[in-house]
Amino acid sequence: MTRARLAAVTLAGLALTGCSDDDPCAGAATCLRLDVASRTVATIDQLELDIVYGDRHATTTTAAAGGHTTDLPFATAIVLDVPGAEHVTVGVVAAGKLGGRVLGTGAASATLASGDHASIQLTLAPIADCNPAAFYCGGDLLAGDPQTLYQCNAGGVPIARGPCTYGCLVRPGKDDVCRAGGGTCRDGGSYCGGDKLDGDPQTLYVCMAGAGTAPKPCVNGCVVRSNDDDVCR
Repeated sequence: MTRARLAAVTLAGLALTGCSDDDPCAGAATCLRLDVASRTVATIDQLELDIVYGDRHATTTTAAAGGHTTDLPFATAIVLDVPGAEHVTVGVVAAGKLGGRVLGTGAASATLASGDHASIQLTLAPIADCNPAAFYCGGDLLAGDPQTLYQCNAGGVPIARGPCTYGCLVRPGKDDVCRAGGGTCRDGGSYCGGDKLDGDPQTLYVCMAGAGTAPKPCVNGCVVRSNDDDVCR
């Protein structure tokens, strides 16, 4: 590994520590170590991450300072703030880039509680050709959790739309969707995708004969409400 360090990035509720020869989780209360390796990628200058953490989602990029590169394998870490005795699942999709070009992507997840240290292996592999802006279940032409819906990002890491509570449905020739569950939707009612009708969990639909119509993208997320219509946040 080169001596160039990946720059630290701070997000709401979590922080990304730099590359180190030592344990990157040393001194952190709750931490997820990322061991990044590849059979096909030798060197990167950026690691782009899409992180789903409880009900939080963020996409960030960490880069070696001064335009330097970093050799694989290397280790970095995400430091988390996990309240109380709560257990959270952290899903990570990574894209290794060199000169702005994506050389490989990988995905993994782990569940941990406050005070835990866990580790995941992110193995960067050559990317497949997904259609830009189209939706895919993880593993269907792009890296990710098979039970999470992602949006293809031709220039970087796949972007998580959200976990699918009742499973992710692969639909060849169409956008993949979160599978409907939790009962039958009511005609005229409003529902997030995956809540009683198939769809994107960040889009609000109007139920018509059991299917979602009039899709309305929710810029800040879609909120499922058990005793009322769902709403955009």
